[in-house]
Formats: sequence, structure tokens, C-alpha cells
Amino acid sequence: MAALCARAEHCRADILDKLARRGLPAAEARAAADRLEREGFIDENRYARAFALDKLRYSRWGRMKIRAALTARHLSETDIGEALAAIGSEEYEQAFAASARAKLRSLDNEEPRARREKLARFLLGRGFEAGLVMSRLDTLTDG
Repeated sequence: MAALCARAEHCRADILDKLARRGLPAAEARAAADRLEREGFIDENRYARAFALDKLRYSRWGRMKIRAALTARHLSETDIGEALAAIGSEEYEQAFAASARAKLRSLDNEEPRARREKLARFLLGRGFEAGLVMSRLDTLTDG
């Protein structure tokens, strides 16, 4: 597990899941995860930051979806908050705009109202905040 953690960031929940799938009893899996944390192979704050930035940059997820994914991995609210705070506003705006542009290309043949509704649903599904989506919808869809 140390070699796995040395290659890529993993959270405690990921490691416990992998060890359970390999048939390790829960008590031994927790002891192994504790040791990996003590030795610095698992750092949930570092994991949360890397996860948030990767999902923003490569998957173009919004803060809401990133928060939900990190919460599902049982990370602390402190680690989640710090990870989301590490996302720069300019980079976030760029990810939002890129997601919107990509979706709009697939909606070229839609009537204006349907295009607007589909774009809003898509961006909300990507985890962008409702206020952000609604405030930019007119600009993105030209009315």
C-alpha cells in the first residue's frame, strides 16, 4: 500500500476499501491505514487539494460536485473547505466558461428556450452553483 500511495494521492477511505477487497480484516486494515498516515503516505488534506484541482482542471467539475465527492470519501469539513479555497477564482471561471462553451456546441440546433434549459441543467449537474449559472445564462445563450 505504501508503494501505491507513493505513486498517487489516496485518502484513508480509498485505502481501507482496497484492503477490504483484498480480504484483510477491518482491524488490520485500520492499523495499516494508521501506519500509512503516521509515515506520511496518506495525508487527507493533500489528497483533498489534489482531488479538487484535478476535478476542476480535467473534468471541469464545479465546487458543489467536488464537495459532494470529497464528503463521500469521509474527509473532514476542514480539509474539504481548504481544498475548495485552493481553487482560484480565475481558474474556476475558466472551467465554467469552457464547460458552457462545450455544451453549447452540442445544442446548436435547439430552440432558444430549450437550449437555455439544457445548458442550465448541464452546468448545475456539473456542480456549478445555481447563482453563478443563473447570472451567466443570458450572456451564454444570447438572451
